[in-house]
Amino acid sequence: MLPAQPNQSLIDGVRCLQAVATAGVPIGGRELARRLEMEPTRANRLLKTLAAQGFLHQDGDRKYQPGAGMHVLAAQSLHGSGMLQRALPVLARLRRRRPALIVALGVLWHDQVSYLYHADPQTPPHQAIGRLGAYPASISSIGMALLATRDDAEIRDLYRGRIIPGHPEGLGSLMGAIRTARRRGFAHVVESENPPHSTLAVTVGVPAEAAIAFAGHSLFPDAETLAVLLRQASLEITPPTTG
Repeated sequence: MLPAQPNQSLIDGVRCLQAVATAGVPIGGRELARRLEMEPTRANRLLKTLAAQGFLHQDGDRKYQPGAGMHVLAAQSLHGSGMLQRALPVLARLRRRRPALIVALGVLWHDQVSYLYHADPQTPPHQAIGRLGAYPASISSIGMALLATRDDAEIRDLYRGRIIPGHPEGLGSLMGAIRTARRRGFAHVVESENPPHSTLAVTVGVPAEAAIAFAGHSLFPDAETLAVLLRQASLEITPPTTG
């Protein structure tokens, strides 16, 4: 929810930073402005400012990519929160207990999930961190578990008038799935029925700052048991309250 007098320059600067971070390849100012539906002169001014501060870097073709400042900010934020350090040994144990399943940890950014950790059975541990980019929250169990912690009004504002991935019927379908997740205490998203493949997630933290998930072909008959394992893991990752 925006404050009464939001700083639009700051908002647009963060949008530019996020767009470069998720582009996957160096991106030019005009292309970025087109993707963000932003006036090219404004986009270029913001990009140059971010580059001057070290958050972005221009290559030989004058296209932008993440700079040292963005990596420093990412490392500082992960160290400051302590969540990933607490989570890694817990996630490793989950992989050992359910070696046939994918194990993931992610956070919600607007209508997208960003995976801090994503490991299928063949993924070496060092390759599981930051392995995947942004993914629509409405078709992710991590996204749906975290959306379920938001107010209904906030969710409606986020998706109103938009095509919602995984919910072609619209906002009513999404809200129904969110109510089901709240009632169950976990989100269960069916990704395909033939062959059967689904993903199941519970939130981490109070208030929720992330969610952890299992994904695979054998979740349907075992959903409640898997949810119990994830809740236990969530409690281990959540720092103890003080005061």
